Amino acid sequence: MLKKFSLVFLLLLLMTTGCNLLFASENLPYIEAFGPNEIECHSFYHYTFDDQGLNYIGLKRYDLVSETDQDIYIVENPEIQELTGFYGDDDGVYYVVTTSQEQSKESILFYYDLNLGTMEELLTDENHIGVYEESTTNEVMVKTKTQSYSANKGTLQYLDDCGYTGRAEYSHESNVELVTDDGTMVEINKEYKERNFTYTINGTTNVITALSDCGGSESGVYRNFVIEGDNVVGIVQITKGTQGGITPTNCIPANKLKKEVLVSFNYKTGESEILYNTKSNAIRIIGYSDGNVFLYKKSKIICRHLNNGDEEELYKLSYKGNGQLTFNWVGRNLVIFDEDNLQVVANIKT
Repeated sequence: MLKKFSLVFLLLLLMTTGCNLLFASENLPYIEAFGPNEIECHSFYHYTFDDQGLNYIGLKRYDLVSETDQDIYIVENPEIQELTGFYGDDDGVYYVVTTSQEQSKESILFYYDLNLGTMEELLTDENHIGVYEESTTNEVMVKTKTQSYSANKGTLQYLDDCGYTGRAEYSHESNVELVTDDGTMVEINKEYKERNFTYTINGTTNVITALSDCGGSESGVYRNFVIEGDNVVGIVQITKGTQGGITPTNCIPANKLKKEVLVSFNYKTGESEILYNTKSNAIRIIGYSDGNVFLYKKSKIICRHLNNGDEEELYKLSYKGNGQLTFNWVGRNLVIFDEDNLQVVANIKT
């Protein structure tokens, strides 16, 4: 059974905002939401562009059952306004509209109730407003520069912890935190140019030997991990020739990716192994669940059974565009999305 996790990832800012759109299609497809997972939801939200394809000016909801788009919001003045964040489910969606003028900037958090069809303004701030789901508690979190809130169906509750802290786009360290069934924190760490991948539990740090032997000194760890029993299983990209720090997973050119590996380690004993190795950049690992690894190979979505090596073709992608694709797991649905053209290209039930 999949276990949700809490992410403390030093590349968060660029992962949220994306790469320069002029060069995005030169980069490899990447996982935006890991899975398959236990989420019960039939909604996939996405932005729409302005006429120049530069700014996010609209928000849509794609229904996974009817496979249709629903308009949620369009800014009133696209010359000075854009959408800068959102989080939604089947009940409603939070979204942030930012207005930028010569000497001022204002961000407003709204909530759209899908059941009532109503919109409400919740919060205004002179700086950035971030909104996301805290996976450990399943709470929707809202953060400004100085304040934090939990959100529930359009209602905000003030929290005592500090507000949003910006991160560098390229970092020399990466970190992922996971919580086990008994509440134990497992923290996976990787520093740029360091050979070893490590994990820390109860104040003790151990080396993930199988992963450290893969030649990933320039690589980092991302949010694509899950806990199964006493084992942590996750995907790691082994990169080469990067400069300035760990490259965010959505900005890796094909010639910088050596391979991907699916690693498993027992957080109690420290034993580790590589469950699957792509051996090149021609195959992408796009998901994992219960002994099955999901692959993207030659425009096909494939489920490989790790116990016997058998492979099952689930879907043949007929999309002919050249945009950068993302793989988004919503429960057992895999939504493939074109980030350059902001459109759903496949909705696959696995």
